[in-house]
Amino acid sequence: MFNYPSLKASDVAPSSLLFIPDSSRSSSDSLYSADILHHPSNVPLIPPATQRPPAPPRLAYPTLSRHPQGAPSSTLQHVSNDRYRTPSQESARIIRDRAVDDRVPELKTVLLPRDCLPRFLSIAALNTARNRETCGLLLGRDQNGKYVVTVLLIPKQHSTSDTCTMDEEELVMQFTEERSLITLGWIHTHPSQSCFMSSVDLHTHSGFQRMLPESFAVVCAPKSTPNFGIFRLTDPPGLQTILACDAKEAFHPHPDIPIYTDADKGHVQMKDLSLEIVDLR
Repeated sequence: MFNYPSLKASDVAPSSLLFIPDSSRSSSDSLYSADILHHPSNVPLIPPATQRPPAPPRLAYPTLSRHPQGAPSSTLQHVSNDRYRTPSQESARIIRDRAVDDRVPELKTVLLPRDCLPRFLSIAALNTARNRETCGLLLGRDQNGKYVVTVLLIPKQHSTSDTCTMDEEELVMQFTEERSLITLGWIHTHPSQSCFMSSVDLHTHSGFQRMLPESFAVVCAPKSTPNFGIFRLTDPPGLQTILACDAKEAFHPHPDIPIYTDADKGHVQMKDLSLEIVDLR
């Protein structure tokens, strides 16, 4: 769960609206292996080496896997006593190789550096060992008709085993405005739970996606398999369902309909790109 403080649109400059949602409830080569992270057939291949930046050096980052070796990508596994995943949340996820036509609107491609996830897990390792969540923002720009993530920003924050709340959000607003960056996505860990979007995560992400349809959420679950996921709300019906939800409890069930899906099998593509990491803690 990643919780942003509420901020009315009238309180910020227009350039800030892509950073703060106004609705919130509350190296390993295996990552890049073609047999683990498949690209859909309609996604263009990586351009020739002469047209792209050199690949970053290999570093000893934690191993990430999209799904267990030998298991279908649609496999979802529970961890013991996963009290925050309800049956409706289990069925809410669309796996694109099982439901290709989920009426995704026309979206710009978003390019995400390949090493972003393992580097974030390295930063979060201390909190993970203490069973505390860690959160970050994925910032970037519009370049030649595509959104490109260029910065992983770690804001000041406080967290528990299943919550993570950003502190002093004005520092992040100042950073994004000075750099002319927009928030393309957000990332957080589930240190002891499985890889899924909790009800709080869904409400948090609805604010991002309402502001920018291409927004995506990354969940890293280092103690679970699969141990990462890149998600977005379906539109329709997921985004509309979450925006209309008025449940008072932080963790609560939603209708048994497809609410969220895998964004990395759609408009989000991992590429060999440079990434700047800024830690404000």
